[in-house]
Amino acid sequence: MKKIFAGLCSVCLLVTVAAALEGGIDRENLSIKAGPTEAGEALSLVWVEALVYPSVVKDERVISLGVRTAAPVKTVKAVFDFQNGPVALASNDGQSWSTAFRIPNGVKEGVHVARYQISGRRGSIQRTVEFFVNKAAAKTAAADVSQGEAFLSAGWPLTVTGTCTAYAPDFNRILYTGQVVTSISKMPWYKVVFDDGKEGWISAVNVKEPTDDYCRLGAEAYKARNFAAAVQNYQNAIAVDPAYAAAYLGLARSRVALGDRDSAADALQKALRLDERNMEIRVAASDLSQDYLQTGRQRIRAKRWHEAIAALRRAVELRPAAVEAWLAMGESLAALGLDQEARDAWREGLRQDPDNGRLRALLGGETALAAAPARKRPAGLAAKAPTGVAPLVADDSLQILKSGKTNKGTRIDAAVKSVVTLTKSLGTPIVEKGWQVRKQGERFLVSFLCEQSGGALESFDWLVDVDTRRVLPHNDNARLLMSRW
Repeated sequence: MKKIFAGLCSVCLLVTVAAALEGGIDRENLSIKAGPTEAGEALSLVWVEALVYPSVVKDERVISLGVRTAAPVKTVKAVFDFQNGPVALASNDGQSWSTAFRIPNGVKEGVHVARYQISGRRGSIQRTVEFFVNKAAAKTAAADVSQGEAFLSAGWPLTVTGTCTAYAPDFNRILYTGQVVTSISKMPWYKVVFDDGKEGWISAVNVKEPTDDYCRLGAEAYKARNFAAAVQNYQNAIAVDPAYAAAYLGLARSRVALGDRDSAADALQKALRLDERNMEIRVAASDLSQDYLQTGRQRIRAKRWHEAIAALRRAVELRPAAVEAWLAMGESLAALGLDQEARDAWREGLRQDPDNGRLRALLGGETALAAAPARKRPAGLAAKAPTGVAPLVADDSLQILKSGKTNKGTRIDAAVKSVVTLTKSLGTPIVEKGWQVRKQGERFLVSFLCEQSGGALESFDWLVDVDTRRVLPHNDNARLLMSRW
């Protein structure tokens, strides 16, 4: 982290979680768990946010810890999986809590956990947030550049929206409404350059970012058919705000106009992740998906199977419900002798359209349930050593799932065992692969894997929240098990 920031931790980290989320940090490098409390929890809160920043700790060893609640609470403490003692967070109002934490020497590379204990008058709740420490962070001293900061080579203008204080190592400076400073890096606070060339820090909530201005300039350039200028302006908007979905949409349209279809597809995928309900983004993604489908069909007619598959994969990435693309992809894979992969593609198509007669015929009459996508995963994955999940959380998730109950009161692990035993008794060859835990958004995906004849993997999937202990079936197999056993 920048040395100047290390010296300002006591001041800078008083910024609220709300400020961090609204304009302060690179959301791609933020680990956050947010939402209302569940019925039955000791505290009833309309909203709770818990975060660790950055989510991937590289060269720096100081992380920001933060919790924000919709109503005041008494104390917030964080406990890590690699040390015993708790870390106390500070607050001025009982709702926005934060502190800095220096990762000790010798912490192993991999996924770790910050588990927040949030206490109020009536009891306490916990929220678990994961972050990743790489090898360099476990061994090296603080670096000059903090990972996750956003940069533009020449900086960008910020307009002060209200009288506030900017902080620097040896002075504080009062800034007034309408004053303009130049930003040179961005975290929960901006590092800025003043008119006299001196540098300092200002909270992101006290400035107006030029994202809308950049998007407006991008739209004007696009309308004038100056697509290169449009791309540059949209990229500037994204550099200031990496979660600006409209900028990704404008960038995608400009890239298409320049003939750079693959870059446009990348931009649209990011836009969809940020705002999947935005109709303009969905229409643009659907149009580009159709374009890739047409390319795939042209390559199939020319018997250029590999090129067809590449185009068709792009089509389904942009629009997973593109059944025609799944059909064509299966055809191309089968032409290359990849029969199992072809069936996997057709299964995914049938999952999107369970009544599709062509897909049913290709799959020999498989039902939509049996056509759940056959995911290829390495055998023998155990919950105690998952990929990308801290062992502590994996163990908790698995125990919560196993001890959970179906709608008829049966323990879930017993119900799974019963289903597998019944399947074997009917003469169906099946090999148990065991349990697996993976991260899925704010929850954890706990799966029981079985291998059927032909090597196809079948799974029972649940989403588990380790804090509220809530268990939700996540695929048809799990839903059927929860309702029938």
